[in-house]
Amino acid sequence: MALPESPLSGYLSGNRRLYAQMRPDAGSLELILALQQALAALTQVNDGGRPRWIPERQVHLTLIHFGKVRDVYAAVSAAGNISWDEYEERLADYVAATEAAMPREPILLEPAVLSRFGRHGRTLVLEYFPSSALLRAHERAYAALEVFLNSCGIPDVGAFTAADPNFMFASALRPHITLARGFAGTLPAPVHGGSPCGGSRHGVHYGSAPEDGSIVPARVRLESMPVVYPEAGDAVVV
Repeated sequence: MALPESPLSGYLSGNRRLYAQMRPDAGSLELILALQQALAALTQVNDGGRPRWIPERQVHLTLIHFGKVRDVYAAVSAAGNISWDEYEERLADYVAATEAAMPREPILLEPAVLSRFGRHGRTLVLEYFPSSALLRAHERAYAALEVFLNSCGIPDVGAFTAADPNFMFASALRPHITLARGFAGTLPAPVHGGSPCGGSRHGVHYGSAPEDGSIVPARVRLESMPVVYPEAGDAVVV
């Protein structure tokens, strides 16, 4: 069934992605990119292939992944029997509510551990300790999603999100920034100890890089991004 064009800024007609996400500020982004470069220099990281490092413009931390708006409509209309016009109205409310839920001030997070995500462990991520401010923001964003799905005729939000690929991780927050995909190597072993580098008070090192002898995950300062995910060529407003 062909869907009508949307008057809402083109993102419905364009099947744009929606996220509740945050982006590192300039200083934090510089440290994360340096961490990627240092990890890329380690032999064990490249064992079994070459990881695809996340480009600068795509580095972010996700609170809620929504997905493509038309793909989500197919799922919620099958489960809740909602019309396109009704969905369009509910979605506009959801975007506004999620924008309002996002933090107005930057959030500072401390690094926890490098780990592997995904079904086959092929996604290399840097996990962070959740702060109370980040947990509150996630709670507000998830509440906005619950209201949206209820309004689309889905009474059991937990069951629906658990079964849907877009939303299956929405209810629980595990803060992380993806560093690379297609990772098939070996994670460098963490070594605990004090270090003035990288801004980490935890002093967690991962192996050694040829250039400076240490790799220290970066503390990150995050700023809210727009809920409508920018496409290639769009300006990123934070």
